[in-house]
Parts: sequence; structure tokens; C-alpha cells
Amino acid sequence: MEIIRLENVTKRYGDKLVLDRIDKVFHRGQSVAFVGHNGCGKSTLLRIIAGLTVPSDGRAVHSRGLLFHYIPEKFPATPVTARQYLLKMGMLDGMRKDEAGRRAESLGDDFFLGGLLDVPMKSLSKGTLQKIGVIQALMTRPDILLLDEPVSGQDKESQKVLIEKTNELRSEDVTILMSCHEEHIVNAIAKDVYTIRGGRLEAYKPAGTKVCTVILENAGGMAPTEDMMEYGRYYRLKAEERECDRILPGLLSCGWRLRGMYNEEDS
Repeated sequence: MEIIRLENVTKRYGDKLVLDRIDKVFHRGQSVAFVGHNGCGKSTLLRIIAGLTVPSDGRAVHSRGLLFHYIPEKFPATPVTARQYLLKMGMLDGMRKDEAGRRAESLGDDFFLGGLLDVPMKSLSKGTLQKIGVIQALMTRPDILLLDEPVSGQDKESQKVLIEKTNELRSEDVTILMSCHEEHIVNAIAKDVYTIRGGRLEAYKPAGTKVCTVILENAGGMAPTEDMMEYGRYYRLKAEERECDRILPGLLSCGWRLRGMYNEEDS
């Protein structure tokens, strides 16, 4: 089910073109990571999707009534305690105060915060503030969870908890969109990975990834997938070499016939 559509999204900061006419559709339950160097536009794209930044041109179209939860890369230090802040955020999402209190306490334990919930946030370290930012986004179940470098400053045990909690939401059809540098986090959470080059959104393929072209004949009257390109009665599908063993059995069992397959590096 489509829930977000980017239409011709362009963003400029002065003379610098950051995003260039991006068209993309995201679906309910999809898990997506944006990777790439600092300044390539990952955070800007997340903020446009969240409605926090206005594009220079184009628009982000959302399904009605979506609840967004956002974990920013830098979480602001404020005079209130972490507990006071989390209670307020939970109540803004419709939780009762006692319910929000129990949830904050439980998540605080999960992320090894100990007694730090009652410390003013301006006195907390960057890593601890980032944990508070994660917890506020997990207080209730959103429709879309946006994570901007979510493990910045966090220890390995807390990263494992974040992966577990995020994948629990993904299993409940929450859409996950994140900007991340850490390959192990991307591999653990995201099914689809993109990078931004020259302002354009491109599928990301790590160095050494082999892409195969599969030629199929539709002998069973099946509807082609959106990834297939039609050539008369034949269809061409591109997939990573390691994905072919997973994809092909299902296609063949549905009536597709394999008519050719080659590695693009050898063509």
C-alpha cells in the first residue's frame, strides 16, 4: 500500500543543488536506508518526507492521518529531565500519564539508562541524549519511523536494542526510513538501500556486488512485477547475484520460464 509519494522533489541551498527532481514511492511496511557521504542530501530528504523542510520544487504527498516519529541526528539538550520530556511526548501521542511513565521506565531499562531519566537533559552526554531521542520515537507505534543517524554515540549493546525494536515495528507494518553510515545497522534493518549522487536517488550497490540480468518468458499469463522490463514476449529482470536463488524459484513456480541469465560484468 502506497503511503508516501515524492514528486519532482528538488532542494537548493543558495547555489547548491542538493536534491534534483526526485520521484519515488514508499509503501507501508517498507524498510529503506539512505547511505552516502555527509552532505549528499540524506538528512534533507528525510526532513522533506517528514514535512520539516520545504522543498524548493516538487512535493511529498502523504496518505491521510499518518503518524510520523522522527529521531534527529542531533538531539537538543533542554533544562527538563529526560523523564519529564518523555512523559510529555507520550501524552502528546494520546497516552495516559501513568501509561507513558511505565513505557518510559521500561524503555529506559532497555537502553541501560539507569537513573539518568531524572537528570536534566542539558547535563547528559551526546550518546545518552541520542538514546532519549530513540526512546521518544518508540513511546507509541507510529505509521512511519524516520531515523537520522540513529546510533550516533551509542554503545554496541544499545545498537542491538535499537535494531530489535525497529525490526519489531517493521513486522507490524511500520514504514522505516533511515539515514545511516553503519553497514551492520543497514544490513540488519533495511531491505532497500539507496544513495544520493548528484542530487539523484539511486539504488546502492556495495563495491564487489554482482548484478545479473535474467531473461524470462511469461508462459503462465502472470502479471509482471514493476522491476521487469518488457521486450515482446520476453521480460528482463535485474537482480543481485545473491538474490537470484531466492527470486527465481518463486517466479518459475508461477509459470515464468527462464530463457537466459548472465552477469553484467561479463556482457
